[in-house]
Amino acid sequence: MSQHSHDVSTDHDTGAWWIARPENANKIWYGLVIVCVLLILVDFVYHSFSHDKHGYFMFETAIGFHAAYGFGAFVFVVLLGKELRKLIMRPEGYYTPPVEAIQHDDEHHHDDHEGDHHA
Repeated sequence: MSQHSHDVSTDHDTGAWWIARPENANKIWYGLVIVCVLLILVDFVYHSFSHDKHGYFMFETAIGFHAAYGFGAFVFVVLLGKELRKLIMRPEGYYTPPVEAIQHDDEHHHDDHEGDHHA
């Protein structure tokens, strides 16, 4: 039987996933930039060999339009999310009931059980 290591994708010391490690941030960034540039080059090559793009508006046929539009939408959503977080974020213990309520609830349940034994 072969042994499979479950720690291949995590850091042994911190348990962090490889994509979350700080030393990999630049690798991921440059990898994404390379993929984006390659996709725009593919769009350019496709457009250059007399394959007409069809769009409802003329600007939709521009080389790299969809990449720029997607990037702009992504930036908009991220920035909107940051502002929305300020509005709806609650403190860490917001949903935890106060200790007094837990103690009172425990006393109430304890009284119910005592009544069952005397009946």
